[in-house]
Amino acid sequence: MPRRKAKSPKKRQAATRSRAIQVKGDMLRNPSLTLRQAARNRDIDARTVRAHIESALFKDSSGRIKARPSDRFRETLHIPSTQPGIAIPVPTKNRRERQLVGQWMTALNASGRGDFSKIREFPKGQYVGGVHLPTDTHEVQRILNALAEEESPYEGLYRTLARPS
Repeated sequence: MPRRKAKSPKKRQAATRSRAIQVKGDMLRNPSLTLRQAARNRDIDARTVRAHIESALFKDSSGRIKARPSDRFRETLHIPSTQPGIAIPVPTKNRRERQLVGQWMTALNASGRGDFSKIREFPKGQYVGGVHLPTDTHEVQRILNALAEEESPYEGLYRTLARPS
């Protein structure tokens, strides 16, 4: 049986932080969920969650740990550009901005399959972290062409949602 290659410390830490953020999301969706229960559901220790996202948690008047509805930490997402193989970093401050980038990516992926209706419905002139999310069909087509010119075009549409290593 072949041995699995161990993850680098950076990748392990990124995966742990990602699970900690997922715990916070679970706590926001279900307010009756405790930190310990939410952490156990994601196979992570509650102390690790607190270490990674302490500022996103607070104690209520009864002493129970709750998730703050607004983020105090930032995430950097990457969107494709009009040049092949180049991704634009988009610093996001809160959940709404991350959802907006996700909706734009969904519309871009639909455009890649030939359905431009979602990109037309997307709000025009949106900026996230100082980066413009293009909705003009000509610019979107240039992005799709750049993705197609990359070495593996199918991976390009989905790779942009993940963090670069």
